Amino acid sequence: MKYTFYIIILALLSFAEIDAQIVGIRSHKNKVGFVDRNGKWIITPIYSSAKWNNLQKIGIFTETGSNKYGVVNESGAVIIPCEYDEIHEGSFDEYQPYVYVSNKINGITYTGLFNKNGANIVPCSFVEVLAYKNGVTVKDINGKYGVIGYNGQNILDVKYSNFICLNSEREYNISLNIGGTGNEYRPDGGKWGICNNLGVIIIPCEYDAIKLVTNDVYTVCLDGKWGLWASGKEIFSCIYDEAITIQDGVARTKKDGEIRLIKDPIKYSNIALGNNTSIKIGDNKVEKRNKVRNVISRYPSPNSDVDINIPKTQNINDKTFAFIIANENYPTAPVPYSLNDGRMFKVYCNMALGIPNKNIYMYEDATFGDIVSAIERMKKIADVYDGDANIIFYYAGHGFPEENQQTAYLLPIDGNVSDIITTGYSLAQLYKELASLNLKQSIVFIDACFSGTKREDVMLSKSRGVAIKVKQDYPTGKILVFSASQGDETAHQIEEKHHGLFTYYLLKGMQLFRKDIKLGDLSEYVIKNVKRQSVVINNKKQTPTVIPSMTITNNWRNIVIGN
Repeated sequence: MKYTFYIIILALLSFAEIDAQIVGIRSHKNKVGFVDRNGKWIITPIYSSAKWNNLQKIGIFTETGSNKYGVVNESGAVIIPCEYDEIHEGSFDEYQPYVYVSNKINGITYTGLFNKNGANIVPCSFVEVLAYKNGVTVKDINGKYGVIGYNGQNILDVKYSNFICLNSEREYNISLNIGGTGNEYRPDGGKWGICNNLGVIIIPCEYDAIKLVTNDVYTVCLDGKWGLWASGKEIFSCIYDEAITIQDGVARTKKDGEIRLIKDPIKYSNIALGNNTSIKIGDNKVEKRNKVRNVISRYPSPNSDVDINIPKTQNINDKTFAFIIANENYPTAPVPYSLNDGRMFKVYCNMALGIPNKNIYMYEDATFGDIVSAIERMKKIADVYDGDANIIFYYAGHGFPEENQQTAYLLPIDGNVSDIITTGYSLAQLYKELASLNLKQSIVFIDACFSGTKREDVMLSKSRGVAIKVKQDYPTGKILVFSASQGDETAHQIEEKHHGLFTYYLLKGMQLFRKDIKLGDLSEYVIKNVKRQSVVINNKKQTPTVIPSMTITNNWRNIVIGN
């Protein structure tokens, strides 16, 4: 009986609370107030006008002698003060659960935004305000756009001169000046980039034009040349003569007057970004591009004797440039310790060889586009240094043979061994590109094999049961190639050192010889130790090879690395 009494009391209190909520308005003596469902006053008639929105559960009112508007909630509390020329409730659906307010000052209407609890999300200082799922687009009196989050914090600073929506769902920012389909336009100056549906910049605002290719894939233009971005990273740098299109998995463009077809250019890009918005910066300040990728190794970090006590030279080799590619995280066949190899080789380039960090270009898990971009950067360096620069090219990752021609290819992280001619980078092409450059000399280090096997002696392609012996490509020009293995051998790892076997002894040799490291001394040390330890550790032969071009055949042994 006691519990029944408590339940009755609670029920009566609940009904009383419901009764004490506003459900409408009522007039009395030319004044308006708000009443509950029984017609009782929640707010006595003190307003000159009022209306109640039962769907949104708010009332808009004006006070006597005032042309300003305010808002009350269903309990009768004033949640937006009576200070605004206009108030619009909005639809209060998933995308607009807010109240727009506005004031007219000197003939200009300024708009702000409150939520249904009365919190001021956007101050009443913008000429345009549009609320959408993940944020609020605002435009200031100077015509600059930005995005404010529903917590009141800036998502994108108010500095952009244009927004163009590149999707139809409008889950983030609606375009404020849509032209045509909204995904192709003629830019009128400034720089363009892309932000995703959370307001994160995924393509920096550096480009003269951007076109949507397909979902989350964009072709970008810089100085009249076109490139490709997907999944927030650069796939092809801007080296092509026309905008890139993709149909049935094949990219089509032009370079040097020739049509280029590239199969599966973004096969391994893991595109999953949602809807994006194009952004244009109208002034000359361009957001700085972050070239560093957050690449994580699945293998233990380097902790061997070559990873400490690194020799430090006093020389500064500011005319030597190092290009380092470390490909480890292939989708189905990772290369153990490639990232360790590339990262430590970079440290040795800086400390032991005296190459300034600004002259060292690191490409971790490099795509085909990254390799092309590296070659293009080499060309620019060679052009401006006019025969006075040295290039060091280092590669750790998979190599793969083309079975019919028995030619060797570097395998980009987005490459496909089933279509190596289209998606791989030919070793012969690398040598050809380097030979065409006006350089003092080039040194190529390759910690990869081209037999079709992995470092663990497993075939890289399930369809191939035996290793392939590729034909030897011979460099021309002023190039020396130092490769981890020859013929159909495998380039192994040295597990306890957390490095590739070739790279470990390459670093060890640089550590021992310390300064003025001659290629002859270094190569003899590396070849001897790799041959021995490969048999001892793996019971397999691995024979590093040195291949000098004809130009330097007689003097390559005396070449000092970096000088």
